[in-house]
Amino acid sequence: MDTVRCVLAGTMGRTAVIDNDVSGIEFLDKMPGPCLRDMATQVDMVVIANFGKSQDAGMRFGAMVTERAGVACPVVQIECSGPFFVEWVKGCCPGVIHVFEEMGIPRKEPIKLEPSVWETEGRTYRRMTSTVPGDFILVDGIMVGRATGNEVVLVSENGHIVEIQGADVKEHGIEKLDRFGGVNLRAVKLASTRTIRRMDHSPRIQKTHGRGVAFVDHAGMYVYDLVRDVEGVVTVGDDTTAVVADILYRYQIPVIGIVDGDADVILQKVHFTPGSLKLTVPHDDVFGIKVRDSVFDGKQEIDISFAEMRDRILELVGEDLVARQDF
Repeated sequence: MDTVRCVLAGTMGRTAVIDNDVSGIEFLDKMPGPCLRDMATQVDMVVIANFGKSQDAGMRFGAMVTERAGVACPVVQIECSGPFFVEWVKGCCPGVIHVFEEMGIPRKEPIKLEPSVWETEGRTYRRMTSTVPGDFILVDGIMVGRATGNEVVLVSENGHIVEIQGADVKEHGIEKLDRFGGVNLRAVKLASTRTIRRMDHSPRIQKTHGRGVAFVDHAGMYVYDLVRDVEGVVTVGDDTTAVVADILYRYQIPVIGIVDGDADVILQKVHFTPGSLKLTVPHDDVFGIKVRDSVFDGKQEIDISFAEMRDRILELVGEDLVARQDF
């Protein structure tokens, strides 16, 4: 009997798996390309299941992932936005292809993408070709602008993004990337989306009992990597607070959100665990660094109670507090 492995990449996809109580899914905490490379050495065939925001976006996603992975293992993509399927690397099991055909799903031929990354005069350029006007442009989970057309080109020099063509730029997002050490534009994760969750959802509660408090600074897309078995979390940034709070609501883990009111609203219908607290300050970055240095001593996680953390932050914020919201 053949063995099937189901592997998923993506924070919100993982959240959807939890909400729908789906079992038997592996989470590799890697982008699709590295996931495909890993699996290609361990299996006889890979089926990529995807639902792009459009048929063109789904096709380009499959082309990009398989091209970058560079695997010899047979690969077929079932694209649910069509639906259609594409055999990217020939040699797939005839039985699988027959099932798609029996379901009435048409075959499409693979496409060849023009190079998406190139270098000129010391600058690195990277093209995104499946954006829609109004899409948020995310670099490693941080919003750096909104698309104005169907193609966006990011330009970097010495690890700093110096230009974004085809987008209204959010300088604050680029400043955050610089504060975190800049970017390798060739390898960094890029995404364009109108919202990070496209469907209504009912969070599935599975309460945990952890210890200590973790610190998450503008990296909400990596919450599953950063937060493990804690009592509470301190978040910095409006959208980071929304994403992390909504995910951790499933585990009934409260957050203390440090925000300044510049939310891009990339997630609708946010849930907060009772006991959570949102503090509005003039500049969330500035106060976030203050909390990290003076309360967390520069660490990602410390072993104190959530109640003590709340008291220490409320004492520290003082006259910088613009507004407070309790949940």
